[in-house]
Amino acid sequence: MSIVALKHIHLVGRQADRDAILTVLQRYGRLHIASNSGANPDQLPLSPRSRRVQEAIRFLAHSPVSRRPLKKFQGFHPDHIVDDVLALKEQLRNTEDQRDELQKRIQLMRPWGNFCFPADTMVEHFRLWFYRLPVNRYAALQQVDVPWQIVGRSSRFYYLVLISANEPAAHLLPVPREHLGSRSLGQLQDDLDATETRLEELYLQRQDLTRYLNLLQQFRARADSRSLWRYVRAQTEDHEPLFSLQGWLPATELASFDELARNTGFAWQARDPRPSEKPPTLLKPAPGFAAGGLLARFYQLPAYGSWDPSVQLFLSFVLFFAMILADAGYALLLMLPLLFGWKRLGRSETTRDLRQLLVWLSGGALVWGVLVGSYFGVAPPPDSWLAWPVVVDVGHYSQMMLLSVLVGIGHLTLAHLSLLRSQRFSWQLLVGRLGWILMMLMGVGFWQLDNHWQPLLFDGLGLSALMVLVGNWRSQGASWWRGGIKAVSALLDVSKLFGDVLSYMRLFALGLASASLALTFNQLAISRLHADSGIGVLEAGLILLLGHAINLGLGIMSGVVHGLRLNFIEFYNWGEPGEGYAFSPFRLEEIEHE
Repeated sequence: MSIVALKHIHLVGRQADRDAILTVLQRYGRLHIASNSGANPDQLPLSPRSRRVQEAIRFLAHSPVSRRPLKKFQGFHPDHIVDDVLALKEQLRNTEDQRDELQKRIQLMRPWGNFCFPADTMVEHFRLWFYRLPVNRYAALQQVDVPWQIVGRSSRFYYLVLISANEPAAHLLPVPREHLGSRSLGQLQDDLDATETRLEELYLQRQDLTRYLNLLQQFRARADSRSLWRYVRAQTEDHEPLFSLQGWLPATELASFDELARNTGFAWQARDPRPSEKPPTLLKPAPGFAAGGLLARFYQLPAYGSWDPSVQLFLSFVLFFAMILADAGYALLLMLPLLFGWKRLGRSETTRDLRQLLVWLSGGALVWGVLVGSYFGVAPPPDSWLAWPVVVDVGHYSQMMLLSVLVGIGHLTLAHLSLLRSQRFSWQLLVGRLGWILMMLMGVGFWQLDNHWQPLLFDGLGLSALMVLVGNWRSQGASWWRGGIKAVSALLDVSKLFGDVLSYMRLFALGLASASLALTFNQLAISRLHADSGIGVLEAGLILLLGHAINLGLGIMSGVVHGLRLNFIEFYNWGEPGEGYAFSPFRLEEIEHE
């Protein structure tokens, strides 16, 4: 991928034709409007009406069942539908809260049984007080001087009832009393049944309202387009009898824009961005790596004058995820939901990019799992065909630590070289970046080579430090000493450099943890299977199912979190792609239909 070259556009037209020209530009849909205030159109606050419409759309879009959409826009009253949808959302939320509260009350009441409280006049104002007493605190009952009765027992608690006209003292028992409420278990269950029936009715109403989802999306798109049009009109400047407008256009679109100008009737000129300007960033996808743009936008877009890290992020994230998951069996499991949801993930450009990323992640994890020889924590027999591709031993600590460090050095070297390629070439910049790379290699040399190489390594370390000093020297006239201070302060980053390199050892640690957990669950299952041939089969199956499910979940979470962390912290720290903002063309919003 690369950052598309942009041209600054200065457009001039007659004020009488301003509205018509803006409408044509919006249909053209390729010009990013430069804001007078510096705001991005995508960051403009929504009006209260737009927020309500958006909230209603989200609510209907999350309905598990949808009705056939209506397509006729005439006679459609969006405000009435939005009011109905949001009122239904509030009722549904309140009813679900009521159901959850009833379920909690029933769970609390069930150990005490189904009974109704007697009226006060029937027991001469004596009341019942309920306590959940741990079984190991039974001796505390010897100090109770009021009538009591145990009405139930579990493996952990006695369910105790005290009879007293007044609430017993707080220190009478070592536990606080239970607040069961005034309704019996039967009444609570009846209320729960009524609430669940009401929920079913509300869910049916929600399904019925999903017919208007397509119309609401069209209405929102039209409203957003009108709002954007008014925003762009506010960015124009009046020069009686003319108006002007400024924006950014991809350099490849100049010919089509010139034809648009001739057909519409406005004048324009283009120039390159000035050093003081900050153009928006438009990423150009590389064939097969469009999903890298998702990762770049996830954290921050690179600055326009910097370099595009999308491909590097994409490939390194796939590698890190695979090294952390470290199991071919888990990778095959990840492919199953991807296959079942293949068509669903192909409905839009964004989901297609996500699908591409998931294919690479699961495929990379499968390849690495085969190389390490792990299938749900089981290694293939040495004489099997699955054993010959095994070239990495996860249990070999020194080998895996060295591999992780070398991966880190390669990743950071790529960051230095990418930044070097993106900026204007200078020997000083080249020397400084090569100095950091040489310093990392010398550090590995001190770790892996014997004492015979130490004199050469010390010379290399001194040379790398000198290169870093030269590369970061910024002399400004007579203030040469300030440049020296900056160079020395840059050299102090050596501790940060080695800390970042060692941070890649998490690839080894997390991969080893995943493999160890899988092996542990397998051993537990085998021990239960051998202990009891009857119930042991069921226990072993549950251990395998739950254990590997937990391990897979932890592996996915670790792979995503730490795989992105190594990119967005260590890699960005040395690659310095900068921070930009998205290229947002002035165009009509389109609704994608299924």
